[in-house]
Amino acid sequence: MSNPIGVITATTATGDVVTGPGCSTVTCKGMPASCVGDAVSGAVCIGSVVAPGKATLLLKSVPVAAVTSSVTGSNPATGAPVSTTILAPLAPTLII
Repeated sequence: MSNPIGVITATTATGDVVTGPGCSTVTCKGMPASCVGDAVSGAVCIGSVVAPGKATLLLKSVPVAAVTSSVTGSNPATGAPVSTTILAPLAPTLII
C-alpha cells in the first residue's frame, strides 16, 4: 500500500506535532521530510516516530516516515504510554 510522505509539522491522530529534526536535504513543499526517530511533542504524547512508511526508502540512511507511521511515547501529564499515527499535513504528491 502506498502512502504520502510525512513532513516536519505533520500532526498525529492525537493532535501532537512531529518536531524533527527530519531530513533537511529532502523537502516537501518547503518542509523537511520526516524520518524514523524524529521527535513528536504535544499535549497527549511526547515520543518519537518508530515505524517507517517504507523500510526500504532511506533518507540519510534512515527510513522515511509516512501517513500511518507509528509514533510511541508517553503522556506528559500522567506518564502513561501512548501510541498514535501520523496523519497530516503531508506531501500528497510524494507517494511511497
